Amino acid sequence: MNMSGFIPDKPAWLSEYKSAFLLDDAIAGLVLSVLLIPQAMAYALLAGLPPQTGLYAALMPPVLYLLFGTSPYVSVGPIALVSLIVGDAITQSGQPQMQAAMVIALEAGVVLALLGLFRLGRLVNFVSEPVLLGFTAAAAVLIAASQLPTLLGLDIARSGNLIGTIRGLMGALPGIHGDTVLIGVGALLLLLAGDRYAAAALWKLGLRPPWRGLIVKAIPLLVLVGAALVVSMGNWPVPKVGGVAGGLPVLRMPPGGLDPWLALLPSSMIAALIIFVIGSAVAKSLAGKNRRKVRSDREALALGAANIVAGLTGGYAVGVSLSRSALTADSGSRSPISSVVAALVTLCVLLFLTGALSYLPETALAALVISAVFGLMKVREIRAVMRFSKMEAAVLFATLALTLLLGVQWGLMAGTLMGIATFLWFSSLPRVTRVDKLDDINVYRSVDRKDGGVQTLPVLIVRIDRSIYFANAAYCEDKILNFVSAYDNVKWLVLDMRSVNSVDASGVAMLERLLDNLAAKHVRVALAAMHAPIADVLRQSDRPRQCRSFTSVELAMHDIEEDKEAANNRKMSAG
Repeated sequence: MNMSGFIPDKPAWLSEYKSAFLLDDAIAGLVLSVLLIPQAMAYALLAGLPPQTGLYAALMPPVLYLLFGTSPYVSVGPIALVSLIVGDAITQSGQPQMQAAMVIALEAGVVLALLGLFRLGRLVNFVSEPVLLGFTAAAAVLIAASQLPTLLGLDIARSGNLIGTIRGLMGALPGIHGDTVLIGVGALLLLLAGDRYAAAALWKLGLRPPWRGLIVKAIPLLVLVGAALVVSMGNWPVPKVGGVAGGLPVLRMPPGGLDPWLALLPSSMIAALIIFVIGSAVAKSLAGKNRRKVRSDREALALGAANIVAGLTGGYAVGVSLSRSALTADSGSRSPISSVVAALVTLCVLLFLTGALSYLPETALAALVISAVFGLMKVREIRAVMRFSKMEAAVLFATLALTLLLGVQWGLMAGTLMGIATFLWFSSLPRVTRVDKLDDINVYRSVDRKDGGVQTLPVLIVRIDRSIYFANAAYCEDKILNFVSAYDNVKWLVLDMRSVNSVDASGVAMLERLLDNLAAKHVRVALAAMHAPIADVLRQSDRPRQCRSFTSVELAMHDIEEDKEAANNRKMSAG
């Protein structure tokens, strides 16, 4: 086996890197750390893990992405959607928190690495865009709902679905803590207002880039610091993060025994899928800034390595953050070194500032998570799907509903199966249409059956508008025979194959049956615009002798007209 394809080559950005870029990367990394540190802590709490776990997850993964990744802007670390999956998996598995988090990160990392090494990233294409839109919208609702108890000062058991969360909230409502609600809701309003109006307000005040962008992105950190100051100075009885373990992460060993690995494997597979899909989408969306090609296999390998090292160093499963990656790009990043700079800042916080982090109110971190998930609900894209296809819109909303009712794991699996079933249904009913000649000109177009008589009779022209495979072969055969039976005196059938890009064994068998059937009806067949690979397959089946092949419908019709004229001349000569 040639192992050269398994050895990662030098990152593309490295060959173009200059020492002058270091200052740009350092500035971009400092800006990134302002958003990364509070988000890492908040997402760790969303996953039901200690806040330092999120900080540990932001340390080593950027280094691994620097070695294997292809985008200069991607920010690897804790993200909301993966944190929700990890939190639900930990709750349902009953495994120790940190052990379960480690197993999920390692299993997801191995899956991603294998996808990259064997170049199997295309497998995720079976998750359609409507399914992803419905899933992420439902996940946004579940994330926000999971943070409501913390925002309101309630202590209820975590539920993996919306109904369970609502029931828990309804039962605990009498215990709402007023001070906690005031701090949490106030922080949430400030975060939402800052995201919506801060940029325009700062522009009117005369602040221009890059300072305007830096202040806008620093709003979450400013809100958290402000909430901590208000709670501490006023001695408000509001739950705080408490002790945040600092220092360097300790290398951990994977647990022994198969039980935790088998129990958490489905969740790890779901996490790997989400990590790769989101990571690839973010990298491709930002690729235009430097016109660099994104290699999906390298991205999968980089994200796999990042998750493995996160699991081994006290973190949990990580992904690509759209908001942080966009911030990195806007801040002038030249390479993944900017993310490593942000990781170094995070390390300094772990070494020297964990005492200050303990004063952060949990309700303010919950507000940060809730404010961040609004970007998961892509209303414009959902409306576009609704306009485009009612069937795909139904899949979208069914995925959304099932995710809310069953949780993220079952919802995504059910949505994916529905998306595949929808594709199979559509592809099993291809368009098989009649083609006719326009009046007075030698142009052929598809026509509806109700358009009237056939001008080309005794020649009938039929076009198949999809590749032929086992699910639609019988349907195509029935449609073609119905067309032949619907018109009297059909002597020739011209089968327009220009849209048939491939034929499987069932399709070949159908064409053979069709040729036999039409031969028995004394109908001659001409295949027009057939692709070379299909012609080769039919040639191997020994059936081309029953039909003739032409490069276009026009040439087929011209040849048939010559045959008819020759036949008439023979009749006249015989008469």
